[in-house]
Amino acid sequence: MRRCSQLETLKIVDVIEEEYSCELHVQDHFEVIYIHYGSGVHIFNEATVPYEKGDLFLLAPGDRHYFTVHSVTRFTYIKFTPGYFEFHSHSAKNVSYEITPTAIMQIQWLKQDKITVKEPCQTILKNTFENIILYNSTIDVARSPIIYYQILSIFGMIKEYLKARSIEVKKQTPTNAHIAAYIQENIYNRELIGIKSVAKHFNISPAYFSSYFKRNFGTSYREYLEKLLLQLVKQRLQTKEVKLKQIADEFGFTDVSHLSKFFKKHERINPRNYAVKE
Repeated sequence: MRRCSQLETLKIVDVIEEEYSCELHVQDHFEVIYIHYGSGVHIFNEATVPYEKGDLFLLAPGDRHYFTVHSVTRFTYIKFTPGYFEFHSHSAKNVSYEITPTAIMQIQWLKQDKITVKEPCQTILKNTFENIILYNSTIDVARSPIIYYQILSIFGMIKEYLKARSIEVKKQTPTNAHIAAYIQENIYNRELIGIKSVAKHFNISPAYFSSYFKRNFGTSYREYLEKLLLQLVKQRLQTKEVKLKQIADEFGFTDVSHLSKFFKKHERINPRNYAVKE
């Protein structure tokens, strides 16, 4: 059984399978999956969802998934990286997103179910995938404006799907400033700055958050937090009357020993000695 992986900016795969040919795997790319016909079950992270003709599934980096085929199924996969939409956004400046395709792909609850649309969207969706498959023989499909706008139309239908259910989604991808401000504001509350909490606040898949953060900040989330904590602890140590226990409590360390280990790891000096030195 092959391991299904994708590193190109865009790849279209259209297959008919009696038995799913990929092993259970963790996504390293975004993927839109359309079911032309057939039936079976989609296993996504901890969810199990039956599938049938016309269903659409979304996957983002970090998601784990697998299909169990019950009757012969035709799958079409549109696989892409964030760079695909970044590349085309420069050549299609007149296109304005209320919410970006990659942001849609990170909505956890939307991925845990199948997307089923009614007529006439059902026929339009089927024809859109057929158009993409037909044009997939193009030498450089990733740079094709025709394919790009066909894919955008799929996300247009997903937006209508959200709108029809009166579901409001955050309309802007968070900037580094937004994320940094949120962390700074909640640095005293370990629960609120946990990956799951931050990812949920900014509508980013928790499984994808770490790679998203590193790509945007140039450092891991853990390293960023530790650097910020160290800076704030230093500031508190400069206030001579503040006790170490109070600082430990403020920043969510289990006790003074925990705080001391953290500080010595980064500064090679005991916080008490640092306070005296300062």
